[in-house]
Amino acid sequence: MDFHTLPSADPTPWTGPVSAQDGLPLRDSGSWIEEKHRALVYFAEMFATGMKPSEYKRGWPHRVYLELFSGPGICHVRDTGAETPGSPLQVIDHEFTRFIFVDIATPAASALAQRLSKHLNSDKVEIWNGDCAEAIDRLVIPSGALTFAFIDPTGIAHAPFELIRKLRQKTRCDLLINIQHAMGIKMNMHQYKPDADSDCALTRFLGDETWKPILGPSPQTFFANYLELYRQKLASVGLGYSKNHVTVNMNKRLPLYLLLYASGHPLGQEFWDKAVAGSDPQTGFNF
Repeated sequence: MDFHTLPSADPTPWTGPVSAQDGLPLRDSGSWIEEKHRALVYFAEMFATGMKPSEYKRGWPHRVYLELFSGPGICHVRDTGAETPGSPLQVIDHEFTRFIFVDIATPAASALAQRLSKHLNSDKVEIWNGDCAEAIDRLVIPSGALTFAFIDPTGIAHAPFELIRKLRQKTRCDLLINIQHAMGIKMNMHQYKPDADSDCALTRFLGDETWKPILGPSPQTFFANYLELYRQKLASVGLGYSKNHVTVNMNKRLPLYLLLYASGHPLGQEFWDKAVAGSDPQTGFNF
């Protein structure tokens, strides 16, 4: 395992929940994380296996899983008090050739390193403790690699579109993006004004101010239009296949956030469509 501490790392002591089992930090989460992890883990398995070379297809010898905002590796479900594996611990068994995790909080990154250190795939792991943009600038991905990147911020302002632009310059990649459309956008509509500056969360996430002319309708209509703008921005950097998304709901079935998949190849979209439909992974595609 390689652990990299960047100048942007945040060593602030952990104030969130800690595990009763190992005493390490936990990510505070709601019960809806099961929906998120189910979609992520199923697709990650399909991606890692389906893109693997075989006697029937060329495939990709280097398959990289990259997770931004990875957290400490175990979640605390506040509704029940249960401790459940986070996304890093749920994908580490899949057939990727490299796993890269990024988190700015030193306690979280260190906890994840400890939790993964005894895993059979620990020699394939890189952990970058620092800001995502700085980590992307510094990490090295083989030129012949295909990367699946999971972007899981706690708020849309934390995932500016520049991150995606940097990723696309660094590696050929498909993305799964967690978009907090309820708490991040709809519930904050009163804050978004035509005279908002460039540091506005909507501007940072989209990468420009083209959202301003569509202000005014209901929050639902605004978000639908905003999401279409975001899809257009993804297409502008070569991620033109993003037609399907999964909505993750709260306990009362109220939409909370959505998982948007984006690929530069129709095969990626085909894989995601199968994952959304819940079909069995297919590994016989001729790529």
